[in-house]
Amino acid sequence: MRFVLLAAAVAVFLLIFGCAGQPEVQPASQQEMPFGENPNAQKQGCTSYAPEECPSGCVVCPPCEACSSISCQSEQFCKSIGFNRSWWEEVKPKDAPGSQQQNSKQTQQPMPLQQPPLQQPNPQGNAQGPGLPSLNPNAPLPPAPENAPEGKLLEKNIGSVKAQYFSTAIARGLTQSGTDYFITLNNTGSSSAKICAPSCCSELRSFVPSWNLHFFSMQDFPIELKSGEVKKLWYFASLDEPRGFFNVTFKMWQCENEGSAVSLPVAFGATDERFWGKETSYLQGSVKDEEGNPIKGASVVALTGCGRVDFRGESDAQGKYAIALLGMEDIDAIYQGREISCDSKGYWIAVEKEGYGYYYADKILPTRSTGANADIVLKKKAQGAQYEMEWEKKVPDNYGFFWVKPSADWSVFAAAQSKHPPELNKPTNFYLFDASGNVLWKQPTQNECWGIDIAKDGSEVVAGCHDGYVYAVDRSGKLLWKYNENAMVRSACISADGKTVLSGTMGTLQLFDAKSGSKTDVKRSGDWLRNCAFYADNSGFVVGSRETGGFSSSGVQEWQQIIGEFPLFMGVDNNRNVYASGKSRTFFSFDGNGSVRWTHKIAEPTVTAGAVAPAVGKIAAGSVGGSVYLFDANGTLLWRRGALGFGEFSAVGHNAIAISQDGTRIVAGTDSNCVVLYDEAGTMLWKKCIEPDASNPELKMGVTNVQISPDKAKIIATYGDNYVRMFSLKQ
Repeated sequence: MRFVLLAAAVAVFLLIFGCAGQPEVQPASQQEMPFGENPNAQKQGCTSYAPEECPSGCVVCPPCEACSSISCQSEQFCKSIGFNRSWWEEVKPKDAPGSQQQNSKQTQQPMPLQQPPLQQPNPQGNAQGPGLPSLNPNAPLPPAPENAPEGKLLEKNIGSVKAQYFSTAIARGLTQSGTDYFITLNNTGSSSAKICAPSCCSELRSFVPSWNLHFFSMQDFPIELKSGEVKKLWYFASLDEPRGFFNVTFKMWQCENEGSAVSLPVAFGATDERFWGKETSYLQGSVKDEEGNPIKGASVVALTGCGRVDFRGESDAQGKYAIALLGMEDIDAIYQGREISCDSKGYWIAVEKEGYGYYYADKILPTRSTGANADIVLKKKAQGAQYEMEWEKKVPDNYGFFWVKPSADWSVFAAAQSKHPPELNKPTNFYLFDASGNVLWKQPTQNECWGIDIAKDGSEVVAGCHDGYVYAVDRSGKLLWKYNENAMVRSACISADGKTVLSGTMGTLQLFDAKSGSKTDVKRSGDWLRNCAFYADNSGFVVGSRETGGFSSSGVQEWQQIIGEFPLFMGVDNNRNVYASGKSRTFFSFDGNGSVRWTHKIAEPTVTAGAVAPAVGKIAAGSVGGSVYLFDANGTLLWRRGALGFGEFSAVGHNAIAISQDGTRIVAGTDSNCVVLYDEAGTMLWKKCIEPDASNPELKMGVTNVQISPDKAKIIATYGDNYVRMFSLKQ
């Protein structure tokens, strides 16, 4: 398997419109760094270097076999997950830092969002307004990708059921992150129909090359349709590298007659097309404060809603800005008329300026003929919160920390040792710390523990571990019980009243008495149990796998929804609403009966972290692609931003998102070892970055989990280099 997030590796520049009075295109300054042998490489550890600075004694490869990013690692590590030294040279784009086509002594910091190359807008045509850069609104629409199969809408009949589908599913450059694909079934007959297809998903995946890491089906067959009923089939392909095209043949038939089978061939693929320098429209406006005064030097970025193509500008002395970008006609042409699952094909915009609050708006729709205008008012930044480190604790262990879970009163904290693949298959421990950072006890295990939970009163800790056991330990450190699942355990959780523990593996599920360990088997069919959560009123629970579902407190399944693969994040609120997201790059919400409340497309690699403010219905999420999101309970995206600031990039740590109970403070941890605090508008209030201890090359650096106390006075964070740190608000 091979994957590279090219956007994090390509050399990038800024388009900034400066000069008082009339904006003009100017390249931003570049930060250059040495790219060569570093004598401290072995001393510091390869993972302490950004990919662009990776010394010759180290190798650039993903941090895990299925990760959506690249990193600097030891050669031994990269080989252990199937990436040799030459892999990066073979797959990186020609203009990437360190490529043979560039000066190997220069590179740039990766940015949180892909940015345009140093290139003026197309000089043809006339400016579209006062002070606007030259662009060409009469340019031909973007053609189909070179050597790509023709994209067109097709129909075939499966007996009385009409199947409508598009012949291609191509992610063009950064205009999408993977692609969703839909087939519409319409029963035109006078009686009900049942459609069958090969069981998910081995036959479909046999068409898929190894560079496409994920191919998911969001439904199981058979599909039943009443007379006149229309249903959509939904698939997702991650299309991780621009390596051309591959054909997937969807085979379907009327269940009572397999001889009626029809084949629907579809060409999937990805290209490395770039659309900068082909601008045909514009976004312009002003940036002012609340009193109407112009703000100079505000950074304005506009990004495509379905992908990560961005265009940037900066306000001048009069507060005016102008950005050349693609018109909506061009964006429609890029997608070739195919159904796209994102909320809007238009742009979203973000504005940052030191001393002012963060600004976010979406659904901006510039056309070739009219462009778009957005007059922006920035609020003065409220006084930033200042936290100081209260204590830190490092343990000598094999994995680094993965989770920390506080008791309700924040008097004790359960912490688990684990890391994202590759698996080390070494013994480790999970821990209980007191409020001063002292280790109260540690429980030995024979392998890492991805699942851990603590009773609200701190009286019991439960863990699900890769050694196949579910463990229950009381506050004093006494092992109450353990249960052998005879398979890797990835999740364990404890009910709000502390009486019941839930865990399971592939297709299995058990409820345990929290104190005695007595077991009740729960009937369930499905993939790995990856996440679980009890409802706050103890009326039931939710299991997170490909087949995410809700159960009564007695273990009777009440609903099930297929989300492609298990959720990397799953949470519930006080109204029994469920929130889940994973590698299918769609954020789902279901109500207590399992009905879909809303979905939101994540147009970048994978949300892995999230948190719910259960009483107020706000949900925070963080992605491998380096973004932090805040949603309300109804699915409205309140804001999205880079985890750090404009001009800085860092992925959000695997579990490193928290939200205060009142929803006014969001905390993110990054793989660059930073803890960041935002307010409810997305304004960064505080940031603390600490140099990691890279002495153990097997550990994954970065912040892995964060929590914020109910009074917002404390933040606790775990780190991949075996640290736990407590930060307290300065009074």
